[in-house]
Amino acid sequence: MTLNRVPRIVAVFALVFLLQEALINRISFFIGGFSLYLAFFIVWVMQEERSSAVVSGFIAGFIADFSPTLEAPFGLWSFVYTVVAYVIANNVRSALDADMSPVTISLVTVFGSFSASIMFLISGAILGQEVGSAGYVLRELFGNSLWTLLLSPLYGPLAIKLYRATLTARSR
Repeated sequence: MTLNRVPRIVAVFALVFLLQEALINRISFFIGGFSLYLAFFIVWVMQEERSSAVVSGFIAGFIADFSPTLEAPFGLWSFVYTVVAYVIANNVRSALDADMSPVTISLVTVFGSFSASIMFLISGAILGQEVGSAGYVLRELFGNSLWTLLLSPLYGPLAIKLYRATLTARSR
C-alpha cells in the first residue's frame, strides 16, 4: 500500500463509520441489529492484497474504537479487525476465485461478520467486559448475519466502487 492511499482509506472508513453511528444505529431492526461498517470492511478486505489488508484492518478497527456507544476496552476492535483482515486476506481470498461472484461476496461477508462478532465477544469477555444472556447473544448474532445477507446487494457494489476509487493509477 502506498502512503498517498492511506488518507483516502481513512476518509472512506470514517464516512462509513459516521453513517453507521448517525443513521444505521438509530434504526430498530426486527431481529438483532446490522453493522454496515463491519460488512463494508469485510467486502473491502476481500478486494485488498495481502499486505494492504492488514493495514486496512488496523485503520478500520482504530476508527471503530471511537464509537461513543462502545463499552469495551480501547483497541479491542483494532485487534479484531486486524485479525479478521489477516485471515480473510491470507486464507479465504486465496481459496476463492479471482472473479468473485456477488453470492460468494455475500456469503463470505456473512461468515466474516459472524466470526468477527464472536471474536469480539470472546475477547471482550476475557478482558472483563460483561456479556449478555445466551439468548440475547444468539439473537443478535443471527440478526446481524441475516441483515448482512439481505442488505449485501446494497453495500457490496458500493464498497467495491469506493475501494477502486482509492487505488492509485499504478495499482489499477
